Amino acid sequence: MSNERVTQVINGDHYLPFMLELAAESGKMILPYAGNAGEATQKSKADFVTEMDLKVEKYIINQILQRYPEHRIFSEEIGVLGDSKEYEWVIDPIDGTINYSMGLPLYGISIALCYQDECIAGVIALPALAETFWAVKGKGTFMNGKKVTMRQCELSEAYVSFGDFSKEGNRQSNAHRLAAFGNLVNEVYRIRMVGSAAVTMSYIAAGRLDAAVYVKPNRYDVAAGELLVSEAGGTWMKSEGYTIYGKEHIAKELIELLPVL
Repeated sequence: MSNERVTQVINGDHYLPFMLELAAESGKMILPYAGNAGEATQKSKADFVTEMDLKVEKYIINQILQRYPEHRIFSEEIGVLGDSKEYEWVIDPIDGTINYSMGLPLYGISIALCYQDECIAGVIALPALAETFWAVKGKGTFMNGKKVTMRQCELSEAYVSFGDFSKEGNRQSNAHRLAAFGNLVNEVYRIRMVGSAAVTMSYIAAGRLDAAVYVKPNRYDVAAGELLVSEAGGTWMKSEGYTIYGKEHIAKELIELLPVL
């Protein structure tokens, strides 16, 4: 394989049209069923998956395997397929399933492509809001074709999203989260709990939110969003079980406010 061909294949631009098509078709599939997503299957005490999660996941995986059968896939519901050490697709077919099942418009389809564990392209579609965000490594972040960047602000002016409380009803874990919430509330402008990492990360990239605090987020929830945020001028930091997304100075200040888990 020539050097020119190698460069083309690992360039996220090469895959972006396919990823945008996947996200658009998936959005068309799920949008009519928001609030009526079919039978729900319990995944754990306080979490479930809907028929539409499974249907759209199957569609995305089948499309990827038809075009790139040698690639590895990691998806929320089905887990890992394949053993490629180079290319991996990281998928959340419906991020914000509870919002989706209740008819709330804050949910999204998240698709990331990684090369040797580094994300090179990411797409998040928010079908209920008619918005699609994407980023290619080194090329910036876009919403519906328009370049977006993060908002400039100080911590006291920041709109901060807080991930969620423990789905398993772990009282000690939720007590830690409440303590973190309490530490932040008087230091930032407002705190919001969106219920979807896909929406949250897209909004950070577009300057609608300024930062997010998560406790041990799942990779499929944040893979595409991390690239959106970094390409829009932000970063992420990990500390004591937390992952913080935002401008570097805000992320550093937030870390100092968070209690040990």
